[in-house]
Amino acid sequence: MSPTHVHTEKPLIVFIHGWSCRGSDWDATLAALHPILGATHTLLAPDLPGHGSNTHQLWHDWTIAGLAQALLKQLPAKQPVTLVGHSMGGCVALEAATQLESRAQQVILVDTFGLPYGDMDVATINSIEAPFREDFAAAMHYLVDNTTPVTLDSPTRDWIKTRMASASPEKMLPIWHNLLRWSPDNAFPRIHCPIHAINGEHIPPIAQARCAPVVTARVLAGSHHFPQFEQPASFHAALLELLRQPQ
Repeated sequence: MSPTHVHTEKPLIVFIHGWSCRGSDWDATLAALHPILGATHTLLAPDLPGHGSNTHQLWHDWTIAGLAQALLKQLPAKQPVTLVGHSMGGCVALEAATQLESRAQQVILVDTFGLPYGDMDVATINSIEAPFREDFAAAMHYLVDNTTPVTLDSPTRDWIKTRMASASPEKMLPIWHNLLRWSPDNAFPRIHCPIHAINGEHIPPIAQARCAPVVTARVLAGSHHFPQFEQPASFHAALLELLRQPQ
């Protein structure tokens, strides 16, 4: 469902895709949850600027905070909002929650801290960023190969690679530059709703320690960075449990 000009009185659940991904990545999740939650909530999965159907959107602020602002512009102005963000989408969700204030019901991070944002030195950041500037598609393939479990079937892994590698480097690289230098330290103290995480098995200990005081996390066994594709049934069950918690 497109979020543009949505008119609804129901609370919103907004699903935010990751870097170089798109809103349609959530199609299977929406299909699984809508029969259960659709009567009481409006479920949205928008494309962020530069992604999916928004590749030609006029936008100037290619930062995590800027993407959060773009997201909020697409939402109705009054309804309570739950934000579900995968990977970079979780960072965007945290920034958006600071602006939603009391409208934010909860934030659910989906393997957002696979990289320990806020805890990487300059040399580490440069080593991660450089391959994407040299050969975006090859670096993306390498990234997906190293952030999916060996048990994931090849067609699904190749599908993820193809979708992510087809994103526009012109738009993705400035976002990647900002994301690698982003820290949750500004957002965490300004969020007054519950923050949960559904993580794969490879969140770095330093990221776990940073999030522990403010994020209630669970690990989805057998998954890595894309639990919604790797373990969809288990992921949807864990997500539904969180979404059904009283606010």
